[in-house]
Amino acid sequence: MRLHIFGKKQVLNCAVCGKELGRHKYKPGQEWDITGLLCGSCHFEKTKEFMIKQEETPDRCAICSKEIIKDGQKPKWQWELESGTLLCKSCFEKKDTDYDKKINFCATCGGKLGMFYYHPKPAWHIQGNLCKKCWDSQKSKE
Repeated sequence: MRLHIFGKKQVLNCAVCGKELGRHKYKPGQEWDITGLLCGSCHFEKTKEFMIKQEETPDRCAICSKEIIKDGQKPKWQWELESGTLLCKSCFEKKDTDYDKKINFCATCGGKLGMFYYHPKPAWHIQGNLCKKCWDSQKSKE
């Protein structure tokens, strides 16, 4: 690509092969550790190398780092884990029961929450929801 900067033309070259870049230039992937732009053939080759390398590395659980032998399970979006991560069966089940408990039961007394529940104030440092009785007792302690 030629840039016009005060009448001068700047020529860009491929970061891998050094070939002068014309109209078509490609940005390398962040995980490739290449600075600069690539020509079409180098971009194709690097993409192919990266895909082969990715297939060779085994999937690992995002929580316990165990190698996932069979199909890994994708975490639910509510769990706020990074996208594209996988969980082994035991970690998925544990995370699911923990989340279910956090949503459906009171964080202090453990009673089942009904239709109405209360969010604790951030100053209380309580994770989960509260029933009315526990929220009122927490409020009276202030």
